[in-house]
Amino acid sequence: MKRFIFVSIAIIMGLMFIRTNVSFAENKTRKSIFEFKQELSLTDKQETNLREIVTKLQDYLTKKQKELSGLRVELNKMIADKANLGQIRAKLNNMGRIQADATYEDIASTRAIEKELTEVQLSKWRSMQAEFSKNLKQAQEAQAAAVKQKVGEK
Repeated sequence: MKRFIFVSIAIIMGLMFIRTNVSFAENKTRKSIFEFKQELSLTDKQETNLREIVTKLQDYLTKKQKELSGLRVELNKMIADKANLGQIRAKLNNMGRIQADATYEDIASTRAIEKELTEVQLSKWRSMQAEFSKNLKQAQEAQAAAVKQKVGEK
C-alpha cells in the first residue's frame, strides 16, 4: 500500500511539474504566436482576442498551481505524520481533480485560439510549431549524448 501511495504521489507530482503545453501562450521554452504576427498576418482584433484567451488561461493556471503547491505541502505533512490512508487518498484525489481541471482549461483555450485563426494561419502556425519541436528534440538529444559521453569518460 505504501508503494501505491508513493507511486501515486510521484505520478501526480510529475503531472504537476509538466509545463502546460499551451503553444500559443508566452513562455520561456517556445516563442509565442504573438512574435509571428506578421508572418501569420494576424489582425489587431485577432491579437487582442488571443491575448485575452492566453491571459485568462495563465491566470487560471497560476491560481491552480498555487492551490496544488499548498496541497503538496499538506500531503507531505500527512505522509510524515502517518495520517490515515483514506485521508491521503482523498488529498491525492483532490490534487488529481485540480490537475484534470487545469488540463481541460488548457484544451478549451487551445480550441478557442484555433477558432480565432483562419485555416491558412492555423496551418502555418502548426508547421512552425512542428519545426520548433523537431529542433528542440534534436537539441535535447545532442545534449543527452554529450552528457552520456562525459559520464562515460569518467
